[in-house]
Amino acid sequence: MPFRGSAQVVGQGVTYLDDFNQDRFSEERKTNLYYPFASRAEWETASFLLNSSLTMTEIDQYLKLELTKRSEFSFKTAKKLREQVDLLPSVPEWKFQVIPTKERYPSKTPLILYFRDPVECLQDILKSPLIQDSLNFSPLEIFTSSAKLVRVYESWLSGTRANQMQTELPEGGTLLGTILSSDKTTIFVITGNRVAHPLLISLANIDSSLLSKASQHLFNLLALIPIPKFVEKRTSVKGILENRLYHQCLDIVLRPLKIAATIGVLMSDPLGQQRRIQSIEDAGVSVDDFPAYYKECVKRRTNGDWPLAEPGQFLTPEPLHHWYKMLWDHDVKWAIQVVGPGELDFRFSLLQKALGYRQFLEGISALKQVTGRTHRDVMRFLITRISGMATKKFICALRALKDSRYAGQAPRFNDVTAARIQTAVEEFHRNKDEVLHLSARVNPKGLPIDNWEIPKLEFLHSIQPSILASGPVMQWSADATEHAHITEVKEPARSGNNREFEIQICRHLDRLSRLRWFDLMTSMKDANIDFRMDNQREGDEAEGFLLDDRGEAQYGNREGEDGGNHRPTVVSSSFELMSLLNPVSKKLFGSFRPKRNLFLEADTLRGNPRAPLPHRTFTDETLCVGFHLVRDPDGKPPTTKVEDAAIGYAIPDLRSALRDYLDRVERGETIFTVGGRRSGNLESELPFERVKIWTKARIQAKTYYDLDLVTDTHTIYAQPPDETWKFGRQDCAIVNKPSPPISGTDKFLAYCERLDVINQPPPPPQYHHLPTYKAWPPYYPDYASGCYVLQRATRSDGTPLGDIIPVSQFRALANVSAHLVGPANRALTQYTSFYYGKQFLLNKDFNNETFFALDKGDPCLTS
Repeated sequence: MPFRGSAQVVGQGVTYLDDFNQDRFSEERKTNLYYPFASRAEWETASFLLNSSLTMTEIDQYLKLELTKRSEFSFKTAKKLREQVDLLPSVPEWKFQVIPTKERYPSKTPLILYFRDPVECLQDILKSPLIQDSLNFSPLEIFTSSAKLVRVYESWLSGTRANQMQTELPEGGTLLGTILSSDKTTIFVITGNRVAHPLLISLANIDSSLLSKASQHLFNLLALIPIPKFVEKRTSVKGILENRLYHQCLDIVLRPLKIAATIGVLMSDPLGQQRRIQSIEDAGVSVDDFPAYYKECVKRRTNGDWPLAEPGQFLTPEPLHHWYKMLWDHDVKWAIQVVGPGELDFRFSLLQKALGYRQFLEGISALKQVTGRTHRDVMRFLITRISGMATKKFICALRALKDSRYAGQAPRFNDVTAARIQTAVEEFHRNKDEVLHLSARVNPKGLPIDNWEIPKLEFLHSIQPSILASGPVMQWSADATEHAHITEVKEPARSGNNREFEIQICRHLDRLSRLRWFDLMTSMKDANIDFRMDNQREGDEAEGFLLDDRGEAQYGNREGEDGGNHRPTVVSSSFELMSLLNPVSKKLFGSFRPKRNLFLEADTLRGNPRAPLPHRTFTDETLCVGFHLVRDPDGKPPTTKVEDAAIGYAIPDLRSALRDYLDRVERGETIFTVGGRRSGNLESELPFERVKIWTKARIQAKTYYDLDLVTDTHTIYAQPPDETWKFGRQDCAIVNKPSPPISGTDKFLAYCERLDVINQPPPPPQYHHLPTYKAWPPYYPDYASGCYVLQRATRSDGTPLGDIIPVSQFRALANVSAHLVGPANRALTQYTSFYYGKQFLLNKDFNNETFFALDKGDPCLTS
């Protein structure tokens, strides 16, 4: 339900293509589209050279090659090439200002602030035709039903804060959310201990799924804040001076945004429609008397002179530092202290290899300089590694913290699921005394700490309020901005000569911005496309919406009556634009290696009558899971006798299992399960004597919250015993019941052994009032770890309970590991721990999709 009267169009502005057509060299481009370059080939060469990591000397050397000289480029040196790039259409220009210091507190070096106009930067982002499909202006109120009892939060505009601010704007005003990110970063590639302090800017009105893609360059460098070296020796005073300088610089850089928030400013969207924009963010004040400032600042309003900017509301939790860094600094250290570094490292080394997931063969206690990726990898296994060695209350405390982090990663929330996070945080507080009781919280000297003064722990209480006010927390993660430090600061600095690196960063980014937009505009012109509003188009006819020579709307085919009409085709969506642009411009839209989609591949095979059967890529009946096997089976020859397969894979009842499967098919059964009385035997006759064997299959599912998106593919292994894997390599999978959709795909079968859930005691009585407590069947996960405890299902004679089922019944790769109670046997390895295990833990933290699915089965939830 959009906010009534918001984001109204007040006039017609200009698009990027309009700016391109009105450039100072527009007359020259009527005869040569790629001016100041002689041709498209020369432009492509220039773009390649300037986007590469080649230095100016290396470019000069390339241009002096005999083969290159034959091309007769209009530029003969790297310097001349850069001069020609400066003639391309302009982008937001850089400015600088010297920041004076007080005589009493001088700096060792001049303080120079390099910055751009934030309104111009936002307009530059806002006019991009590549974001049109992901751009929204109206605040929303979304509910799960028409009763409007439970509200949904999936973006910044769907939060309560955006709706409240919209009510403060004039009728028809457009609310533009400004994202600012600032953090110091070390430029490692040059000497001299150089450090930069970038300020990045972007738009909160863009969908987070697009905003997080680094290839779209949606986080722009707004300013390089000077890093002072004050003569002052007192640390406390230096801290005040640095903070004051920081806010003074922000006040200079962000002044245009404050004006825009006060009186509004007209800006054009990608379609050229003008809107009256008003913005929000942070502010600072200027004072001279430091002692008085220090005392009085707590009495002042923290939003200063920026309307609608309340730091307590727009400063959101940040997962990368607030969650994962806290996990490493606290949770992991507590686990090492309780379990012991040697025991914990050995337990991590026993984890069975899973393709695409990190292994910790040397453990985790000695890891140094770990990244956010490592923090995530440790988090997915930590609870199962300490289970059985630490006390249940301690495990419960760490599991509660982990649950709050995993639950907070959802891309969409409602009032109930947001409360799930707060429930987990409160559960930690009920069990946190065990951490101090076990002396797990210690200082660097190993002495116990008896308090909970952890700022990041306090931030956990702001997750739920932030979701309700500003939408999902993951859209504010610093992953994108941390990567932007590489593309916006470190790589540009690397291209320089280690002198005045701030100036060289500005020049480098200016050139790259010109190259990107010139590439997009020339591609659109070359493909004869105009991007603007086409609301005059009627019906679903195949005829395109065209412009005549005067720019007025016309209808008709691309070829006129004389067969030679070349008026541009008007499009108004990013998807249409990307589908029409030339293939050479696909690099404009992101990665060269998009995520593999088994569903599209299977759909293509179904439409190809000449594709060999059975299809090697196929889906299940519900189109929720895709599968892929390589064309040829493993082994030579490609077929294996049933008896040889039974011996090689240590499956003595393979023949009888195949006979049972065929009997079920003959009886017309379509649902296959692992279990039941065995009707076949080792002497059973089969209509075949040889089988083809694949030792691995790839599986892909739809995401939990959006069935239009696919997950990463996972590989499930079923390898026979060898020198390394003494008992073979068998991965676990979650299996469902639907039958395969295509005749022939049921010929891909798998021999599976069943693992049964061991019923655990119900959760504590304080959860009795929750709606799912009574409704849940009597198969509870272990309350402390949150994982289901499993054991091997066996037949009456003690042999494993196994059967044949179609591969199409697989649903997901499962991470199942041996449940180690007490100190682990040092004779175990990652290749044998699963075989010798008596009980197992189904790890619901293996990945986000597994957590979202299995967490719904937790009776301690509020949903």
